[in-house]
Amino acid sequence: MAVFNEKCGNHKFKINDVDHEPPHCHANIGGRNTQIDLYTFAVLNPPPHKLPPAVRRCMSKLQEAMIEAWDQVIVS
Repeated sequence: MAVFNEKCGNHKFKINDVDHEPPHCHANIGGRNTQIDLYTFAVLNPPPHKLPPAVRRCMSKLQEAMIEAWDQVIVS
């Protein structure tokens, strides 16, 4: 189940209710499930390690809400 599931532009961002550190979200970028750090916006997995500008803009808009959602995550 997700504690956060939002769409911004053409991108969907999801935070699972049970996940692992570091705080991150999942987004489909280029057809791949990409994990992105909520604080630095670094691509954690998989490469390439650079976010498209549109994804970065969306994450900037949603960052506060995503960090609040992460506080509800059960870390495994």
